[in-house]
Amino acid sequence: MTNELTQGHDDEEEAALWVARHLDKVVDATAFSEWLAGGPGRRELFDALWTICMDEAVTDGLRAKEHENRVEKTARTRVAYKRLTIAAVAAAVAIGGAFIWPQLRFALTPEQAFATPAGEISRVTLSDGTIVLLNGNSRIRARIDAARRDVRLDAGEALFDVRHDPQRPFTVAADNGQVTVLGTRFDLALNDSGVDLEVERGLVRFENIEEKQSAVLVPARYRTALVNGRIAPPATLGSGTAADWQKGWLQVADMPLSDIISRLKRWTDKDIVVEDPALLRTRAAGRFRLSQPRVVLDSLGDLYGFTVEDSGSAYILERR
Repeated sequence: MTNELTQGHDDEEEAALWVARHLDKVVDATAFSEWLAGGPGRRELFDALWTICMDEAVTDGLRAKEHENRVEKTARTRVAYKRLTIAAVAAAVAIGGAFIWPQLRFALTPEQAFATPAGEISRVTLSDGTIVLLNGNSRIRARIDAARRDVRLDAGEALFDVRHDPQRPFTVAADNGQVTVLGTRFDLALNDSGVDLEVERGLVRFENIEEKQSAVLVPARYRTALVNGRIAPPATLGSGTAADWQKGWLQVADMPLSDIISRLKRWTDKDIVVEDPALLRTRAAGRFRLSQPRVVLDSLGDLYGFTVEDSGSAYILERR
């Protein structure tokens, strides 16, 4: 046990030293790779410290301390330099105070990851008790601790039934969009045109984290989407909802073929290829059985003038 504690302390010091070297842009890439591979948890430790030191206040403090160190750098031994460099990182981190250490603790919190294959729906429970229903070909990552609940939708679609906790807002990031709630039920999907949000219960805050646009509040029974960097005004859901996919159905009144294809891809392990961009913009309507993608594509082809060829690994759509 003593050896493990000593090793952990040494890894923390070495991680701090490598952070300082990266900030100073003096890095032996081979030695750094060897150090990362030399012990479990080193990559996570380095990434956590690096994230902390990217905070503006921390970086300014670190630079000031490093400047002070450089004045006497030539007179120090290697051991003394290592100690002062680590002290610089520690001093910089201390500047952040109560704001920084929670970030470090959160960065070191184990991440939960869940994924589904094509055509399979999965129900998962996050560590805070939130229930997530994953559509096919979907993937999420979640990191939850005593103060924060952060999830990222990497692919596909998920229906979140969030456990209410006013002290820990629940955020879900998808592409450039981010949803923030305290406890509600909503569906979030990555489709061809952008990020689609539908709220079944409660109130959701939806924002574009990369553009200067005010966040949009979306109430229950409303939908919106982040398209081309802008969030559309919320509109009522109507009779059909995105959650219809739980029963294997897709009902649309006016949707581009590109978005229909995005939804079908969650239900088939074959690619769906369309070489004509104009065809992707075709607006369609109807009620379709998602678990029968070939039947859906054939029906759409009959209605909107294209053929469907099965190459074995893909469905290829071409105009007649």
